[in-house]
Amino acid sequence: MKNIYLSLLIAVSFAFSACSEFLEEDNRSNLVASEYYQKTESYNALVNACYSTLRDVFGGRCEMFCAGTDIFIMGNRIFSQGLGNYRGLTPTDVSVEDFYVTMYEAIKVCNDGIHYGELYNHDAKLIAEVRFLRAMYYFHLVQQFGNVALIVENSETPIMAYSFSEAKDVYAFIIDEMKAVLEADLPLTTSDGRVSKRAINHFLAKVYLTRSYETYAESSDAANAISCATTAINGQKLTLDYETEVFWPGKEKNDEILFAVQISAATMPSNVEGGSMQYDFFGPYMGGTDASVGMTYGGPHQNNALIPSFQLHRWLAEDANDKRYAATFMQELYGPLTGTKVDYFAYFALTPEQRKDLQVKIYYPKISATQTDVDNWVAVNPEKRANTPIWWAGDEPDKYFYRSDWESGNEDLCAPAIKKFSDPKATYKDGARTSTRDIFLARLAETYLIRAEASIKKDGAGSSSAAADINEVRTRAGAVNIAASAAAVDFILAERARELAGEYHRWYDLKRTGKLVEYVTKYNKQVTDADMKGTGGAYKILRPIPAQAIELSTNRPAQNLGY
Repeated sequence: MKNIYLSLLIAVSFAFSACSEFLEEDNRSNLVASEYYQKTESYNALVNACYSTLRDVFGGRCEMFCAGTDIFIMGNRIFSQGLGNYRGLTPTDVSVEDFYVTMYEAIKVCNDGIHYGELYNHDAKLIAEVRFLRAMYYFHLVQQFGNVALIVENSETPIMAYSFSEAKDVYAFIIDEMKAVLEADLPLTTSDGRVSKRAINHFLAKVYLTRSYETYAESSDAANAISCATTAINGQKLTLDYETEVFWPGKEKNDEILFAVQISAATMPSNVEGGSMQYDFFGPYMGGTDASVGMTYGGPHQNNALIPSFQLHRWLAEDANDKRYAATFMQELYGPLTGTKVDYFAYFALTPEQRKDLQVKIYYPKISATQTDVDNWVAVNPEKRANTPIWWAGDEPDKYFYRSDWESGNEDLCAPAIKKFSDPKATYKDGARTSTRDIFLARLAETYLIRAEASIKKDGAGSSSAAADINEVRTRAGAVNIAASAAAVDFILAERARELAGEYHRWYDLKRTGKLVEYVTKYNKQVTDADMKGTGGAYKILRPIPAQAIELSTNRPAQNLGY
């Protein structure tokens, strides 16, 4: 065990930021906590604050989840170059430190929720919900950093020293907590953003699956992952349309969402803070509805932080019948051929038939399209499409998608944006959390893919059970079913890219499966093998422990390999 002095990093007060739409806040005023939280309404406010931390963790920038992977490359407005290309990733990286601090701030609030709930015998269900949130946060920390400080006690004053626990002990804690929470009288499912038993089983399955790859795995981990995923699935099939019923703006509260960060305009402090930034990352800069300059005027304010890699396009285009390519990418931008005006959101306001009558400003054919496909697209409405610039990369990704002029400036519609998270109601402002769309953390389709991967881990490649689960996902997408012989980890990773692009899983997927270096150096044009090697030639598989945490420690922990 190694001691670490983290007072400046995790000593936090109760900052009750905007809560989810079903939550209300309260003000402690000058009352001491020991008096304040005896009241039921005050304790409920504390639980609400615990849920509110979900926004702090997931509502901001996404580099820790998506940058430096095979399916996203850096634009030129990314906050952390080090997370994007690994070359400059150091223990002083601001994004890493912000993530680290935000996690421990959230854990601090949860520790208080558990402490006062148990002290005053408040509703056991509420205490269980908070224990789950804390366990989920530790799951993120242990995947990102390995050994971490396992802080589970409440403290009214800053605690000046912490012990670092080994990763295997952190996993044991997470599993024990989630199993204990399942014993509480929680609902099987919820639609209001609260924790449910299905959500817990989804995450517990993922914890078991992730640990099954580690050297300290238990022999039953894969089987336990299968069991928990099966319980989470609860016999439910994937029946909703991927684009119009799962990801369409305003339809986030659907039956396939097991757990989400719920957001509404009514609970945001203002229209430019307290919401989500998920819409903001996965596409070229488009100016924004309130922008006076930019490549476009009236488009979403995507900040060009991350651009979908060409490999993501390839995977989504592999099957001509797979509807997820069109559901993922905004292939048509509407607006006059001259000038900078783009009516991006007409796509969501009009029916497919109505869209055919719009002037198309730019068209991005599927990369597998033929000239005949493009000609057929023009023939739908030659008057509105014959003169449309067609940015068709084909097998030449640098021809349009990743040109030198894009790499040197923001104002370039280099490639189609991911539209899954677009929010027509958001007030777009650079660097602001303005979207009111929910952030999906557990989705039924992923539960099927977790079970499929666990089956491969348990039984080996070629698992018929894994193929059946993969095909449940592919059937909904309109893609051809695979044979059992195709069920392998590499196929799982490709399917997860197709199904879950942009949903804050990818870095974890590559790290979990041991494919991080292989896939990033193979499919990310900005990263080489040498980039991923750090001090002593070690690969940067884990994130660096923030320098401040080590510098302020009395007995300094060892830095992670590569830093």
